[in-house]
Amino acid sequence: MKKILVVSESLGEPNHKRGIFHFTRELIRSLATEGHELTLVVETTRRYRKLRRRQRQSRLLPADSRLIELLALYRFLDETNMNDSMTRSSLRRTIDWFRHRISMSTSWEFGLCSLRAIGVLPLRTKLIENKSGGFEYIPTDLRHLELFRHFLLEPGFYSYQDTSALIRLPAPRIDARDYDIILIDTPTRVAIERRPNARVVCVVHDLLPLTDLKLSDVATRLFLSRLFTSLQQADELAFVSNYSKNRFGDLLPQFSHLPARVVYPRTRFDASDAPAVATDAAHPARPSFVVIVSAEPRKNVNAVIRAFKKLPQADLVVIGYAGGASRMRSLPQNIRFAGYVDEHEKAALISEAHGLIMPSLAEGFGVPIIEALAANTPVLCSDIPVFREVAGELADYFDPFSTESICASVARVLARQEEWRSKIRARREELTERFGYHTQARDFLTLQATGESLVSAPQMAPSVALLEGLAAHGT
Repeated sequence: MKKILVVSESLGEPNHKRGIFHFTRELIRSLATEGHELTLVVETTRRYRKLRRRQRQSRLLPADSRLIELLALYRFLDETNMNDSMTRSSLRRTIDWFRHRISMSTSWEFGLCSLRAIGVLPLRTKLIENKSGGFEYIPTDLRHLELFRHFLLEPGFYSYQDTSALIRLPAPRIDARDYDIILIDTPTRVAIERRPNARVVCVVHDLLPLTDLKLSDVATRLFLSRLFTSLQQADELAFVSNYSKNRFGDLLPQFSHLPARVVYPRTRFDASDAPAVATDAAHPARPSFVVIVSAEPRKNVNAVIRAFKKLPQADLVVIGYAGGASRMRSLPQNIRFAGYVDEHEKAALISEAHGLIMPSLAEGFGVPIIEALAANTPVLCSDIPVFREVAGELADYFDPFSTESICASVARVLARQEEWRSKIRARREELTERFGYHTQARDFLTLQATGESLVSAPQMAPSVALLEGLAAHGT
């Protein structure tokens, strides 16, 4: 059994980033099944202190009871409304972002975090044992929190990192000297105090903030700062696909000496739960397809919407925040915007659909693909290398820049429903081994013993200085 400290912005503050959140949630589920002791770094803010203060005012429980503090912590981590973005304009979201940064920069938590970062105050470890048995029930979307034995409370930790990068303050520090492995689930600005034999593993999902021309300069600067800080401390790297690993090696060869391997995202993919081959009665008489998106140009949702304007015989359900796409003129009745849905509703929509569409122009992996395969649902996706790696022969591919190609793919899948479902079912055992969450801990921990370098020999190129200069631009 290993003691593992998880540094996860998507789990440790109320700001769920779906792809990263999904990867880390399934990984901790797998690690917990293997019996490892898990601790999550959780940010505390004014909002958390306010919740805790309200709960303590009753003065009914003993003074040493942690139930009230744990209740405030769970409620704090559950307070984000993922559909809120759908009701606000882009200007309002920008204003709210700046208001949050200003509020954090003037908070007690920010001051304490910055004083620890520069060494004026010593590190202080505040652990809360996760005894949630006193709760009546845990909502489905919070059950992953039960897998952690402790929460490590750090004032303003995740909020501080980007603000400190923009105004060039030192990275926040944490005391991890009691842990065997420190898991950073996406590049993060953090300075880690650890034992000499402890290992820091950084997960790299993609390098899109560096390569996507549609992202802002601020986003690139902040990502560079996070990436450089993490790479300086990492003992090993984990990538979510061979595609991401190879892209990293091409773009950042100066870090090719770091042991690295691929640990695919996982899902509930149990061979015993394989659904029966679909019949006409198992699905709605009217064909329906599902697409899961966010408001990023690379998700390419507009192309799918234009295609379904030409496909009145089929319905399209858009899950997630689609941005301006939901306000397009002359939207036909066969397109429905569901917004963010919980995991059970998402699984039901995928299972009931005649196909899941992944129209992205660029991705690091593509989690909805394996969710569809787990549900025995046909997959239609862009013909890009990472999707070929994930789905192989179990998907119908189209040109993401062509609505005609998307329409043709839909027609092919509708005509061959039984064939596609039978093909997926026949490969279920292989898919379970590759993408089932039970094997994720094994693959992740194998990295500790047999991690292989990106290339056979280190290549410390002069571009180290270049990356340092770029990172300093945001630190």
